[in-house]
Amino acid sequence: MNMIVDANWLTSQLDDENLILIDSRGLMPFRFSHIKNAIPMGVENVISIDENGSHLVISPQEAEQIFTDIGIDDTKLVIVYGEYPDPSLARIVWTLIYYGHRNVKILDIGFEDWLRMGYPVTKDLKSKNSASKSDRRFVARINATERADAQFINEEQGKSETTIIDARTPQEHFQARIPGSILHNYEEGIGDRGKMIKDAEMLKQDFEKIGITQDKQLICYCHSGIRAAHTYLQLKQAGFDNVRLYDGSIIDWAKRKYPLR
Repeated sequence: MNMIVDANWLTSQLDDENLILIDSRGLMPFRFSHIKNAIPMGVENVISIDENGSHLVISPQEAEQIFTDIGIDDTKLVIVYGEYPDPSLARIVWTLIYYGHRNVKILDIGFEDWLRMGYPVTKDLKSKNSASKSDRRFVARINATERADAQFINEEQGKSETTIIDARTPQEHFQARIPGSILHNYEEGIGDRGKMIKDAEMLKQDFEKIGITQDKQLICYCHSGIRAAHTYLQLKQAGFDNVRLYDGSIIDWAKRKYPLR
């Protein structure tokens, strides 16, 4: 699955009524400068913090309201951009996929590189989507195979057909981890010179070198499900289909008293 779009292509599509462009950097950077017709949406908009402090996926009702409000429906291509190497944009993309919107991608470069390469920006706070309201709505259709919770991982742990991937740093991994998980710091999947994701074939080779293969069920986690969402996108870009995100991640796992190594 190709998860990225080329900056050159995007510049020619900015006025397309069937394109929704999301800026994940936060409201202040957005107000200072952004890509034409982009809509600001921080990662906090797609996270629900539960009583354990876990950063879980928002409810279907919340997803429908939030994504409808910015014009997303089944007809729209959604592109999310952010700042290199911030992984927050990936959690927004994953939320859309989890709720059934697969026509979503990320810009291949970060916003700083967009500026550096001379692509157009604006301070205009009005987008094409704010000018017209459609009767169409975003309908949440849960893709259960895109998400894992603690109970699911506990049941799948140790099975030969399942690989659990820790997207955190080596220091975090060796301090405390889900038993049996493989370390693959999400930053290892980010490309050079502002590229948000490495080349697909290079990613595939990197994963296979450490035993992450296409015949396995793959589950990604980190501290709060942000970095792991980026690893999820990297795996999709590399051609892996059977991939889940543990959105609660290590916060949720520890709060539920499951064992740590």
